[in-house]
Amino acid sequence: MIELVGVGEGKEYEAALHLRKQLLAVWPDLSQHPDDHVKIFVGLKLYGHPIEDIDLFVVGQFSEPREFDIEFKFYPREGEPFVPRRAWVRNFALVIEAKSHDATGVRFDDKVASVRYPRGWECVTEKARQQVFELKKYLARNGVPKIYLQDLIFFSGLREPDLPKRPHNCFGIDASFERILNILGQVSSPANNDRRVTLSFGSEDVFDSVFSSESTLLQTMEPTPLDRRRMDRIVKAALPEAWLDDLTHRQVVVRGRGGVGKTVILLQMAYRAYDSNRMRSLVLTYNKALVADMRRTMALLGVPHQIEKGGIRIETVHAFVGRLMHELGIIKTYDSFLERYEEHKETLLDYIRSGALSRDDLESVLQDNADDFAWDAIFVDEGQDWPSNEIEILRAVYQPERIVVADGVDQYVRASVADWSSGLAREKMRPRRLRRCLRMKANLAHFVADCADSLGLQNWDLEPNPDANGGRVIIVEGDMSGQTALLSQIFGEAAELGNYPVDLLACVPPSLVVHDGEDTYSIPGRTIRQNGGVVWDASSSDVREIYPTERDALRIVQYDSCRGLEGWTVINYAFDDFYDYKYQQWLASPPNLGGLFEPKEDLAAAFAAQWMMIPLTRAMDTLVINVSKQPSVVKDALMRVQKRSSDFIEWITL
Repeated sequence: MIELVGVGEGKEYEAALHLRKQLLAVWPDLSQHPDDHVKIFVGLKLYGHPIEDIDLFVVGQFSEPREFDIEFKFYPREGEPFVPRRAWVRNFALVIEAKSHDATGVRFDDKVASVRYPRGWECVTEKARQQVFELKKYLARNGVPKIYLQDLIFFSGLREPDLPKRPHNCFGIDASFERILNILGQVSSPANNDRRVTLSFGSEDVFDSVFSSESTLLQTMEPTPLDRRRMDRIVKAALPEAWLDDLTHRQVVVRGRGGVGKTVILLQMAYRAYDSNRMRSLVLTYNKALVADMRRTMALLGVPHQIEKGGIRIETVHAFVGRLMHELGIIKTYDSFLERYEEHKETLLDYIRSGALSRDDLESVLQDNADDFAWDAIFVDEGQDWPSNEIEILRAVYQPERIVVADGVDQYVRASVADWSSGLAREKMRPRRLRRCLRMKANLAHFVADCADSLGLQNWDLEPNPDANGGRVIIVEGDMSGQTALLSQIFGEAAELGNYPVDLLACVPPSLVVHDGEDTYSIPGRTIRQNGGVVWDASSSDVREIYPTERDALRIVQYDSCRGLEGWTVINYAFDDFYDYKYQQWLASPPNLGGLFEPKEDLAAAFAAQWMMIPLTRAMDTLVINVSKQPSVVKDALMRVQKRSSDFIEWITL
């Protein structure tokens, strides 16, 4: 039996129909065979992964190995190439990238294939290889480990004579399925058993799990009601046309404190640029957890980031700069990349400043690697934290007029504040200042302002939103990390309003994160799991790479990674521990950080207080703040605020 599942139209579906036709031409009985199965997944979505779209995933399993005719030499795992006497296939798992370009839009550098789009060239060989890595991770997450995957490229606009001399993993429109099996014999390293070959990509149990009716390979990600509100904010919210008119004409800088919606404004502008003009935008941030969160929203909206379709890609600054360095030959490998990051940046800038890397060189890299570098607009989140050398690198690659910056006032976490105006004429810049709080309900906005005052921060100019009344604060004194009773109550209250655990956010300090060998987890996350709950615990770097796909999973991040995130309810665990951590972090910093006449202790307190404001501005409706029973600066400040507004601030002692 041959089954097509997934998308029912478009070039991927046409490619799937063609493959089914080629399969039946070799084995006509497959159409009705009760025990032999081929399933073609069309437009498979890898929700949560950096690469989300697989054109075709073709899986076959036969009750008895099927023989096929031999055309080529096979290339075994060990030994010399050989011509098999006989060859069979027991099962296969193929990741196929489908391209419809004709010969004028395809080029081969030896066996490496690239295709041309109006924005530049895409290396389809590398793209297909990366898809295999991501699909293996996705399959492992969905209960299908230990399966071999082979990447293939289907050029429906080319015939076999148009392709380079084999071996390689490409095939044309006139390739029979036996030809495809011969290609597998060349590129999948089969075993040579006395010149007899049986192609096998995994055990029978593994393939049974793929074909099982219980398989979750085609799972869909359901948005929560709060997700839909967030999506509406991006898609439907009124954005002044003048803001969009500045795109690609002036460098736009959107400034505001935490809670005014800077990140949402960036996504609104990027979405409108895509929806109206099919522009292709890159959003850059330092925060991996925020990357995952924004990717989740884009996936729910169905926004692509493909060369031919436009759209939005979201990634970290380090990933972007590292890839640029790799393509320019500054680095040959990513080993120790972060440890030598500053050194690599200065090397790149030396090449640019000296003229060793010309503008033509950079343009050539952009054209030859369009999938990674051909962006119409660049949106920079957390722009206040960019060091001058990274700003210089970005401007060397893209004109300032194509850059939009979100600048968090008093949210900087580095020693110096970025200067995005340096070297730009006034008429080439467009500042936009936001003051009204869009995330927090009015009570929360008042509470945060009182906290800023109580912690000694001056000029906190965040205006409450008069259209968002209500909001409450719960201050919990005692150890909250090892119990779930209050958390269950919070979940229940959120559920009554139609919200799910994924709509909530929990923040933890390093003191509540355990590193146990290769395993990293937060103590609250472990407690919730032990009590039968589900978490997306991004205290582990592996988890931060993949956004949450389950609505029942509470999101947990370290405080250092909470900027830009939001939750209907936010739980700030061990908040006084976080203050002490940031205070000590400043004291341990180099002595040249800070003023000449201010005591270092005062600077450390100001630095820690500024950091406090970031998690305090993440909540939309309910803010839970957990402190210990020990005396602390934070607890004293919260007590002063609670006395002013006891009507909506509840103090609980465990």
